[in-house]
Amino acid sequence: MTGAPAACAIPAEARDELAQLTPLLGARASVAPGRPSAPAPVALVEQIAGGSEDGERAQAFARGLGEVIRAIVDNFPDNIFWDLDYLACCLWQAGSAPAIGDFAGRVVSLCVGFGNKSKLRFRYAHDFLYGYDWARWVTRKPDERAGVGPFDLAFFDYLDGRQKALVELVASNDRKYSQLNGREYRNPFSFIREPREESQLHYLLAQVDLIPLKAWRLDGERRWDLPFTDLRAKLAERLGLSRGGGR
Repeated sequence: MTGAPAACAIPAEARDELAQLTPLLGARASVAPGRPSAPAPVALVEQIAGGSEDGERAQAFARGLGEVIRAIVDNFPDNIFWDLDYLACCLWQAGSAPAIGDFAGRVVSLCVGFGNKSKLRFRYAHDFLYGYDWARWVTRKPDERAGVGPFDLAFFDYLDGRQKALVELVASNDRKYSQLNGREYRNPFSFIREPREESQLHYLLAQVDLIPLKAWRLDGERRWDLPFTDLRAKLAERLGLSRGGGR
């Protein structure tokens, strides 16, 4: 007799909690060409951790992914694209249950620090999820940073420092990072980032292969050796999405 295939070690309660998050993601839009939608949280967990016999690690993974999703929803409520495949894979690959919890905590902290409840009030998590922040960082010192991934802890350390530096700029009412009025979102970019324009631009960026991190792939195919920030701005200009000075 042959043994039955190993069942996913994720408890039913953890699955149920993840399933409750699915409606919060709306249409679960994906920028991936030809992909109707990003996977639901339960499907993502099953794809990555299905068959694991390490119950403690699998439960930590499900819990950590739920915490990350809630943090994005809570701090970037207008977030449009939900290709969390590679981020979830990195969460699983963090290792032990405690390491997975620590990784999730770092991502949650970044969401809180950059999101709508902070002094920075960025509208979307897209630049983090799809590698624009990471590619820009690597190009400044490629010899030192080319081996660091977009969801490696060393890059998280940089983002923590960057968040603190930006808060100081806001406090000084910097020209580029000035203090905002009321519920205004921050947009230091040269192009409009309202939801309709954000969707239009990033769908096209994916079609012409100008997204640094293919976050919809579990292997996280990525590249940093193009000026992605400038290329995105130029494409936005060609689409008629340019704007005045950023805040």
